[in-house]
Amino acid sequence: MSTETAQVPTPQQIRKHVHRMWGAVAESWGVHADHVEQRSELVTRLMIKAVGPAPGDEVLELACGAGGLGLAIADSVAPGGRVVLSDAAPQMVEIAAARASRRAGKGGTTAAVSARVIDLEQIDLPDASFDIVVCREGLMFALDPVKAASEIARVLRPGGRVAVTVWGPRDRNPWLGVLADAVQEHTGSPVPPAGFPGPFALGADGALAQVLASAALENVRVKEVPVPTHDASFEDYWDLRTDLAGPLKRILGTLPPEDLAAIREKVRSRLARYQTTDGLRIPGVAYVSSARRPDDAHPSRTPAD
Repeated sequence: MSTETAQVPTPQQIRKHVHRMWGAVAESWGVHADHVEQRSELVTRLMIKAVGPAPGDEVLELACGAGGLGLAIADSVAPGGRVVLSDAAPQMVEIAAARASRRAGKGGTTAAVSARVIDLEQIDLPDASFDIVVCREGLMFALDPVKAASEIARVLRPGGRVAVTVWGPRDRNPWLGVLADAVQEHTGSPVPPAGFPGPFALGADGALAQVLASAALENVRVKEVPVPTHDASFEDYWDLRTDLAGPLKRILGTLPPEDLAAIREKVRSRLARYQTTDGLRIPGVAYVSSARRPDDAHPSRTPAD
């Protein structure tokens, strides 16, 4: 009698899975890009203020999604500057590139804007390439955020600035935590799966600052920022969140209709406390951090290290 042992996925397999997961929801991120930017307006403003873009600066946006943050910075680095929008999911890069092209066609900016596929844990670019690196709601999905922070430090020029935003604790972000909890309870499987990064992976107190400090970045500052969501109805909430939530959309898509309906009603019941006269207003918390690379030279590393 033989006993089968479940194979534990390798780190590389997990990374590929995460990249495919976000590629699968890229089209939805393109459709809802304006909503995402509206929700992120305060975070975006604080990140831009933290890095202080100026004409001639060269900027790298990691885990760009639809590219909204990088495009918001582009005007500030003109003339003479450039912005590289990047994501590990090629489908996201295509959408970001298309948005940048449309914006340029309307005379949106004179800064050079390009888009390319880049894994934030292995940035395939030379040392000291950028004055600014930004990453909004992406670092927590790195399997090895310490390695990603080291890569960010490597591609920054001496004195270069970085701004990173991650979601706070799961219990302080019920707009997504309630949905994840309901799926987890109904399926009996953890969300995200054990060993996989998730939206709240850096939500513990001090976790983000520790990751940035590990890369020898200095002047590390972390600010807690309220990021509530507003949806006109529960139906709007459900359609939008399940459409954009990469870690959850695939799981929900595999469930039979009766299970999906049960999860939906559980989420509706738990979010009822946030119902107002003009729809659902659900609290959320993000951590906006900033840091800089020291003026003295950072030890050189190759992207493969």
